[in-house]
Amino acid sequence: MDEIGQKLRAARIEKGYTLDDLQQITKIQKRYLIAIEEGNFDQLPGDFYVRAFIKQYAETVGIDSDALLNQFQQDIPDPQPEEYVQASVQNQTRARRQAEHSPANQLRRRLPQLGLLLLGILIVFGVYYITIVKSHDEAKQAIPDDSSKVTLSTTRKKSSAKSSSSAAAKSSSSKKAELTIKAAAATGNTQAVTVSNMPKTASKLSVSATTAAAWVAVVIDNQTTWQASLAAGSSHDVTIPSGTTSFQVRSGNAKATGLKLNGKTVDISNGTSVVRTITFTVSAAD
Repeated sequence: MDEIGQKLRAARIEKGYTLDDLQQITKIQKRYLIAIEEGNFDQLPGDFYVRAFIKQYAETVGIDSDALLNQFQQDIPDPQPEEYVQASVQNQTRARRQAEHSPANQLRRRLPQLGLLLLGILIVFGVYYITIVKSHDEAKQAIPDDSSKVTLSTTRKKSSAKSSSSAAAKSSSSKKAELTIKAAAATGNTQAVTVSNMPKTASKLSVSATTAAAWVAVVIDNQTTWQASLAAGSSHDVTIPSGTTSFQVRSGNAKATGLKLNGKTVDISNGTSVVRTITFTVSAAD
């Protein structure tokens, strides 16, 4: 069983990588890399991760991962269905805990207080408006008719000009705020995606497995926010916090992984690598 580990280790040394280098590149923990090289697959989190980690290790050191897995197929355990269920339950629990502390959930809790505050502001504004209207009517009665007409005409023109200016500003702001997503062609097992006009509020990243199962992880600020093994046809939503300038999506089966950001499809089809790290660089809307 350690023959595959010896082959991977030899390729790593030939590339000049240390285990620390490989851990930094693949984001696979060093102890799992050591277990792969020594053929101790039972030390990995589960049978599914054995294949995924070996594929990522092989592609990083320049070995054809598909050929390697076929060559040593008898030594590599097949993933068991219960592993998908267990991983999914664990990730759903983690996602619920994160959702409880998310900005959106905290905002929802404060909605009643905000509603009362808004009601108070409306009452104050209403009283102020009634007072101004009453004062205006009294002043209008004391001014000659011709002067009233001139004043009313001038007021309407100013109001119309302000409305036109406001509408133009809103139209311009709407055009500037349109979310733009551009994905570059994948280079090896990495791919870059540029996002412009990202909302300043929290955003939603939808991850799905299209034609086959896929292991996917989302990393924000060098912390794994969510990871799971998705069955074909399933999906999961991840909240991207406001102010985020970059994040990563790591897939063990990029060809069967679908991504949407705030409802917009992220096209990652321009690449041949199966195991892939997709880095999003984000700039917020003005």
